[in-house]
This record gives sequence, C-alpha cells and structure tokens, in this order.
Amino acid sequence: MSTLLLKGGIVLIHGHNDKIQPRHADVLIQDCRIAEIGPSLTTPSGCNVIDCTDKIVSPGFVDTHHHLSETPLKGFFGDATLIRYLAMTLTAPFAFHPADMYWANLSGALEAIDSGTTTVLDHAHCNYTKDHSKQAIAGSLTSGIRSVFAYTPTLTMTAYKPNPEFADSIPSWFVPVLERLAGAKALTEANARVRLGFGFDRYSLPKDTIQELFEKVKSLGVNVVTSHYFRPKGDQSDRLPPLLKEYGLLDKNVVLSHAGGATAEDAALIKESGAYVSATPSLEAAMGLGPQAVFRNDLPGVDSVASFGIGCHSITSSSLVNEMRFGLQHARGLDSAANLRENKLPGRIHHTTHEAFNMATMGGARALGMETDIGSVEPGKRADLVVFSATSPSMLAAAQQDPVMAVVLHSSTRDVEDVIVDGVVRKRDGKMLPVESIEWDEDAGAFGPTGKEVPWNEVASKVLDLQQRFMAKRSRYDLAHLEGIVSSMIHAA
Repeated sequence: MSTLLLKGGIVLIHGHNDKIQPRHADVLIQDCRIAEIGPSLTTPSGCNVIDCTDKIVSPGFVDTHHHLSETPLKGFFGDATLIRYLAMTLTAPFAFHPADMYWANLSGALEAIDSGTTTVLDHAHCNYTKDHSKQAIAGSLTSGIRSVFAYTPTLTMTAYKPNPEFADSIPSWFVPVLERLAGAKALTEANARVRLGFGFDRYSLPKDTIQELFEKVKSLGVNVVTSHYFRPKGDQSDRLPPLLKEYGLLDKNVVLSHAGGATAEDAALIKESGAYVSATPSLEAAMGLGPQAVFRNDLPGVDSVASFGIGCHSITSSSLVNEMRFGLQHARGLDSAANLRENKLPGRIHHTTHEAFNMATMGGARALGMETDIGSVEPGKRADLVVFSATSPSMLAAAQQDPVMAVVLHSSTRDVEDVIVDGVVRKRDGKMLPVESIEWDEDAGAFGPTGKEVPWNEVASKVLDLQQRFMAKRSRYDLAHLEGIVSSMIHAA
C-alpha cells in the first residue's frame, strides 16, 4: 500500500451546505483515497511526506467543459470571431492524423493539471476517423488526469474543392468503435481514472435517430452526456432544453455547456430535470456565445446546478481559477452597472468567492455524478488535491485571512505547488513530473502501459510539429469562403 502525508497545511473542508471550513490539519492518503484528516497525524512507516506548512490544501478543480485536443491551435483565435474559429477548425481533419491526437490530448491534459484541474469533461470533437479517439484517450490516460471522454460525432470536412463535402453525421464506424471502447478494461474497471461519456450536437437529425443513438449510448454504461447550448440567432434560435424534454432525454446525466441565451423557462426545465450547466465565462465573452448563465437574477435556480469549464484553451487559459474570477467579477460589474443606471451604488456584494469556488469543486463533481468520490477533501474520497502557496507575493496576507478568497482572487498557476490525482503526485514543487506512456493496442482492443517515460520537452516538441503542419495545410484554404459556409450553416439551423 502506498501512503502519502500532506503535513501541516490549511485544509479547505466542505461542511454542511458546502460551507467551507479551513482547518490546520494533516491529510493522510493511502493508495488512491484520503484515509484520514486531523492534526499531527502519525506518519506511517515508509510514508512519503509533503510539508504543507504555510500552504493551502484544496480539492482538485473539476472542469465540466473542455476540448483537450486544441493545444496545437493555440495562438490563432485570441482575436478571432466564432465564425473564424469554426472555419479554421474545419481544416483540422486534413492536418491531424490519428497518432497526433495522442500528443494533442496529452498536452491539453497536462496544461490543465499544471493549473490545478484534476478532473475534466472532455467534449472530444476530434473524432474525425475511427482511430482518432482511441489515440486521444491514450493521451488522456498517459497524462494522469481524471477524465470523462465524451465520444462525439464530429462535423468532418472530407473534401474542399470544387465544393466542400462532409462525412455522414453518424459515420458507419461510430457505434462499432464506441462499443469497442466501452469494452476496454482501462475505461470500465472499478478504479478507472478515464471513463467514456457522450458528446452530441447534431440535433437537426430525425427524432428517432437521436433517441435510438442515446438509447444505445446509455445501454453501454455511459452516464454523462454533454451538448453545447447557445443561441446564435438570439430569440430566433431554437431552444435545446424543451427539445431534450420532448425527446425524453433531459435528465441528471446531461451537462449543457454555455447555456448562452437561456431563458427563465430553460432554467426551470434544467433545474426540474436534474440536469447541469457548465459556464465558461471567458470563452462566452470572447466568442459571443451569449451572456454567462451563472450569477444572474433572471435565471433562478441555475447557480445550484452550475459548474465551470474552460471550453477552448486555444482561446483562453486552462486555469479554472481564471474562470471563477472572471465569471464572478463580470457578474458583479453587470450588477453595478444596473445600480448605477438607477443612480445608486450596490447595497450588497453580488455573490461571493466561496460560491465561485464551490462551482469549481462540488458543483463540477455533482455535474459528473462523482460527488461521492471527488470535489471535496473528505476521508474515503479520491485523493484529488491541489496545494497552493500561502506566502507567495500574490497570496501573502490574503491566504491568512480567507484562503478560499485568496485562491479565487489572488492565485495563479505559479502558486500551484503540488497536484495529486488519484493519490499520485503529478506536479511537485511547482514542476510537472514526467508521465508513463499508455498506448492503444488495436489487435488486443485495449490500452496498456509501454514502460516509456514521456518528459514535457518531448510533448512540447511534438505539439509544435503539429502546429507547423496545421499552419502549412491552412494556407491552402480560402478562409473567407469557409467562413461563409459556416455562417450559412449556423443561420440555416
């Protein structure tokens, strides 16, 4: 049995109604779970010890919407519109081969871990062929992150000239590959760190087709379903929650990302059904996906089923702290503006740092149906933990007064000193540790370790090679023409 003791830290412990109670305590980890929390615990023989004096021990963050494979696309979209982003990503299938997805997902997952995220719902729209997702999953397994890999039918351009052509909405190989992955031991065993989910956005398909596909997915033991929801044509756009309810698909297994343009009726349907919302405030602001759904008086009940995600780390950072901070302060700014229009200052603060922190921890855990295993520091739960410095220049004094507030408003990735996922240290003393490669064996239909260590510099080199290839391929396409195609598709929906 492996043991690890986090000694002498300020431990953020969730109490009744998710009220966070910081305590000076030790945290004992045995194998993959938290065994004990208390002051001055006895150090077991052979136990590794991390001195957490002047440090904060936090639950690992739970990211409920992320496209992990987008690392090679960073640097292109920070000043781009949604239409430009979608047009450029249409060319990705011509640049990225199946083996490339290993490095793309591995790098995206490592960036997330580096910033304190220990669990991610990966809406994997890199499923261009029958082999791409297998390699992407291998990258996630290698990284050490906890993940729900949402296997997704992906809009895939197969030809550009003379006119763009696209693969079938549900390719013939889609369900057989899903069935094969659903039988992979690494994704289904009791202690599996990466599990299958389902991503779906093709709601223009016939009702019977959609219902049959969802039924098939759930028959394979998939318990998390995620869909994008925003309304690019405003009130002229269809609303997804009523459609899902009509089809009998809106339930506790559903996570709707963004919910831009959601109405009060949508909020009521989501809340009543037990479904969840993933807000990505930075992305929603940057890409025009509608106002963020959290911390809004006109969407009652959403905050109680809300969590945070990143969306595209090709557009913003992978830090969930940034999303807590921006989402909270943006909402406060809107509230202040409303008060100023009435010639007054706000009489109270509009939501709190503790609320934002809970959305990134227990809120995310509940959205993924994992609240009994992750989301808080509690004996018996999985050891997914983040250790922050409490005395860095940015954290000093804030951490000693309110460590939760310090994390949300003052911390950065620099302050993330240690990250532990499933009892395994993945970041130590501010540096990411090498990982052991896990690969897909097509003949065996299984994922397995290779015994090969993969350092970050190798990951970085591979990703930069992918980016150069993407740039070279991209130059062959008329982006203005592709933008017109994307715009027509959106407005025809």
